[in-house]
Amino acid sequence: MKFTIAPYADRTPHSPLRSQADVIGRVIVPSLLFVLLCVPAFAQSGRKPPKPPAHTPQIKADMLTLRYKPQAGTLLYVVKTQIDQSVKSDIKNYRGVLRSEAQLAFHNLAIDYKNGIWTFEEYFTKFDVAGYDLLGDSISLDENWAVNRVMERTYNMMGDELSKVIRDTMKLLNAEAQTNAYFFEPPRMLIPLPEHPVTYGDAWSEHRIDTVPVRDTINTGITSGEYTYDVQRTYHLARLLDTNGRYFAIIAATDTGVFRGFQTNSDTKVTTSASGPISGADTTVLDLFSGCVIKRSLDMTIPAAVTVSSAASFVDALTVRSVVSLDESNATKLKE
Repeated sequence: MKFTIAPYADRTPHSPLRSQADVIGRVIVPSLLFVLLCVPAFAQSGRKPPKPPAHTPQIKADMLTLRYKPQAGTLLYVVKTQIDQSVKSDIKNYRGVLRSEAQLAFHNLAIDYKNGIWTFEEYFTKFDVAGYDLLGDSISLDENWAVNRVMERTYNMMGDELSKVIRDTMKLLNAEAQTNAYFFEPPRMLIPLPEHPVTYGDAWSEHRIDTVPVRDTINTGITSGEYTYDVQRTYHLARLLDTNGRYFAIIAATDTGVFRGFQTNSDTKVTTSASGPISGADTTVLDLFSGCVIKRSLDMTIPAAVTVSSAASFVDALTVRSVVSLDESNATKLKE
């Protein structure tokens, strides 16, 4: 099976264009390589075929070949995240929330179409976080580079990460926000794509381990440690969406895994360790003709069992909701 894209004037069953032309369509996601080869009989006879009216090609969903094809310049995304925290102890229950709104940039550095490889920088141009901590104190920060690392990444056209170079270090911020930086900056904005053509319901998967270091120097003493998110994701092509002449592939994923980590304070000598299951789901919306990731959404829960060296253990539950949307006012160039 394959895509068939029929010109507007070609839709009758006995059209000479339809009977003597080969139409080949390849869709490449999220940045799209679309080649249409059509050799009509009119070219051989010397007659000029009638010019069909302008129209948007229609996709008939059979088999999709998904590949990335980046373009020069910079794409901007709006990232909105909310993390609700609930702590249950023998004495009292506490609640806190962090909300972030940021602008994330993908700035292409080099594109090698022949070998199917490209390199880009990923960084924030804006970052704001607000909310309140477990004691009810308000949190408000306006720091572009607070949880941001300028990362130079190299990918192939199937979405496999070949290399990652951190070009600066994480700036100072409280330990809670550093821990949650995993959600503020999406760890998998570019999802892996299947090697073979897919149709509705076809599935593919990936296993990824992300480690978030923590170093807090703005509170009492120095708090240091690290947290690991070990996640298995299973993707499937859910459906195609036709909206106002634009076609989108909807790719859904189920997330399962394990969260674990620790942190220690240099003054209090208190060590805290945590572990728990990860469960969630995310959805990616890909524009099949512009080749852009239009939107990604994530819902995840982590009920972690926390052990403290100087106190009783408790349960710290995180509920995460994150939405990443293409900024329609995209600039093509940000950095000199």
